[in-house]
Amino acid sequence: MFAFAHVFAGTLIGFGFWHLTGDRRALPVAVFGALLPDLIDKSLSLLVPGIFGSGRTLGHTLLFFAAAMAAGLLVWKCRQTLLGVACAAAIFSHQILDSMWTMPAAWFFPFLGPFPVFIIPDYVWQYLWLEITSPSEWIFAGASFILLATGYWSIPERLARFLTSRRSNIARIIIAVLLGGMSACLLLSALASAPQAFFAPTYDPVTDGMAGLLALCGVAVFARWPWPAGHD
Repeated sequence: MFAFAHVFAGTLIGFGFWHLTGDRRALPVAVFGALLPDLIDKSLSLLVPGIFGSGRTLGHTLLFFAAAMAAGLLVWKCRQTLLGVACAAAIFSHQILDSMWTMPAAWFFPFLGPFPVFIIPDYVWQYLWLEITSPSEWIFAGASFILLATGYWSIPERLARFLTSRRSNIARIIIAVLLGGMSACLLLSALASAPQAFFAPTYDPVTDGMAGLLALCGVAVFARWPWPAGHD
């Protein structure tokens, strides 16, 4: 999946851990964890393309997730905080949304041999073009902004008052409707095994299904989160 789908997944995980622990720092930590595999591997693919050219290497391995979870559990034991576990959960969400089971040599590295190597011409520009031409990314970006701005970011007082007031319900309803419509479209495409769905023309049916479920979870959060009390 693309960047904003991962950001949205990290945001939902962060909201879950915030609800569980009462610590809203889980939001930025989970978003960071959801992006971390790409931050590591996309950088490596540009720096050492002959070894890490696929863009799904170290940060996309179960070994990396296991190390992150072990560190998170250690932090929990020493500091009594689940922030590290939230980060590890977000890392795992990234690997699942990227369907890493379809790249077993990378996901189970080093047990099945070296990373597969293939060079993608004009990697950065191609990735950016696919990102900005995917309607699902714009919807996930808008939904992520509203959730993060309402829940965590230090933002101007006027914008904070608007985002936490009943007057902003219209914006939330619009985003929820877009997420719901996109979810239905993607899930139907997945069930019909029909690639090139309108909202995600480059996704395969399995990825369509996961993106549809992700959007559906977003609808649930928009419907149930206590918005007026969401910013303090």
